[in-house]
This record gives sequence, C-alpha cells and structure tokens, in this order.
Amino acid sequence: MQTQSTLKQLRADPFEWRRRGLTPPEVIQSMIEQRLAEPGHSQPVGDPSYQDFFRS
Repeated sequence: MQTQSTLKQLRADPFEWRRRGLTPPEVIQSMIEQRLAEPGHSQPVGDPSYQDFFRS
C-alpha cells in the first residue's frame, strides 16, 4: 500500500514531526539519555512520571 509506505517515510523525517509541533522520537531519546547520564540520576524503575522530566 502506498499510504503505509508514505506514513512510514513521514514518521522517519524529523522535519515532519516538527512541522506538526511535535518532537521527533530520536530527540526525546537523546534528552532522556542525557538526563540519565547526569550525576545523581539512575535508571528509572517502573513507568516514568512527569517528575522524571522536570529538573528540581
């Protein structure tokens, strides 16, 4: 199906995510990895909460 391949191409393009006001998944993954690399942070246990994404 052409529609599925088109959607797959759009999802792979970071510009298309930003164009719709969203952050690409790769950028979110990078932010999480940077946050976990900071001193005093460990791998989360269980599901993340809003608190996990805001600096205290």
